[in-house]
Amino acid sequence: MKLKPDKKYIHMGLTLFFTAIAIMLVFFFVYRHASIRAGIDTMNKILAPIIYGFILAYIMTPLLNFIEKNAVFPLYKKFKFFNNYSEKKQKKKARSLSIIATLIVVFAFLYFFFVNVIPEIYKSLQNIISHYSIYTNNLVRWLNKLMDDNPDIAKLFSQMIINYSSETDNWLNDFLLPTVSKLFPNITDIFLEFSESLLRFGKFLWNVVIGLIISIYVLSSKEKFSRSCTKLLYAFFENKTANKILEAVRFTHHKFIGFLSGKVVDSLIVGMISFIALTILGMPYVLLVSMIIGVTNIIPFFGPWFGAVPSAIIILMVAPKKALIFIIYIVILQQIDGNVIGPKILSESTGLSSFWIICSITIFGGLFGVPGMIIGVPVTAVIFAGINSITNSKLEKKNMPVEEENYFEVGQVSNEGEFTPYVYVEPPKQKPSKAFIKMINFVKKITINTKEKITKKKEN
Repeated sequence: MKLKPDKKYIHMGLTLFFTAIAIMLVFFFVYRHASIRAGIDTMNKILAPIIYGFILAYIMTPLLNFIEKNAVFPLYKKFKFFNNYSEKKQKKKARSLSIIATLIVVFAFLYFFFVNVIPEIYKSLQNIISHYSIYTNNLVRWLNKLMDDNPDIAKLFSQMIINYSSETDNWLNDFLLPTVSKLFPNITDIFLEFSESLLRFGKFLWNVVIGLIISIYVLSSKEKFSRSCTKLLYAFFENKTANKILEAVRFTHHKFIGFLSGKVVDSLIVGMISFIALTILGMPYVLLVSMIIGVTNIIPFFGPWFGAVPSAIIILMVAPKKALIFIIYIVILQQIDGNVIGPKILSESTGLSSFWIICSITIFGGLFGVPGMIIGVPVTAVIFAGINSITNSKLEKKNMPVEEENYFEVGQVSNEGEFTPYVYVEPPKQKPSKAFIKMINFVKKITINTKEKITKKKEN
């Protein structure tokens, strides 16, 4: 006679087993967090090339798809390239040409950036540093001339700028130069620090190169990776669960790739518009200021103002009269970008209110720095979409409406799903207690007696 195990005891045993595992994991996370963190750091160092490869492939995917769809496929169909090959090999050849074209575009952009833009920005920064005292003196003279009618205010502003300039000069002479002079005798320490920095940079460069090679393999086989992951998904999960996971992954990808690629294109357009407009307006350091505006525009909501403040300070130091024109231009540009350029380029809105955009940028920026500020909005949008999907499915199971308008000023909802609106009912006025009435009467009597005594004294 075969003994059949009782499912009740199996479930109890599994529950106890997983509970013990969870307790041990919590223990290790609490008391061995340093070891766990060290292990995670080691794994990150090992997996860095692979992580870089997937990130590079993900970033280059929109460009690859665009080139493949709009250039490579139309050309080889028009000129009938690769006709001797099968359809499968034709697609492989087209993908290879698309990857080569994508890499050429990326490296051409990087070459142009490092050969033309970086040297000009370096010259601009060098010029600002070398003429710092001249710019501050010009700013003082301009303020004095502007505030002739208010000499006290002009004197206050001038003194602030002079103090700031003198403090900077003191810092340069009293701290920076002595520090540099002290470092030079310790040539061994400098050499070791330089060697470590060079080694770190070399390792980072090596990881990027290996990551670039990995990204090429990922791009060439991205459909195969997608099919394999989908196959595993349906193998290990029920069809209903797998469908939901697949839908969530595609939604997340659509949100991320649409938002990030749209933001990059939007920032490039804003930077180019700024370069043309500031050149026409005759602003100083046009390339540097346009670069600052374009790069910071990638950060949602706060980005334009992050770029506007340092740019306005630079222009104020060099040409104070043009600083107000620049501020007016930035306000106009951000209105055009926020209402015309941005909505046209970005595939769709994130669906977040300004409050949640500010919260997401603040939280993710505090946790992950500038990258967190960039990805914070799409991550929050995905989280909100997931919460909204779960909420709607639960409401539909209860046969309740999912539109938010139905939940305005709800008083009660019955088990059948009937809504009763909320009606404010004023609470009944409570009658004062006998003790309170006695106290009031007592105070009144004392007041009346006091008044009578005062009146009698005045009459006498």
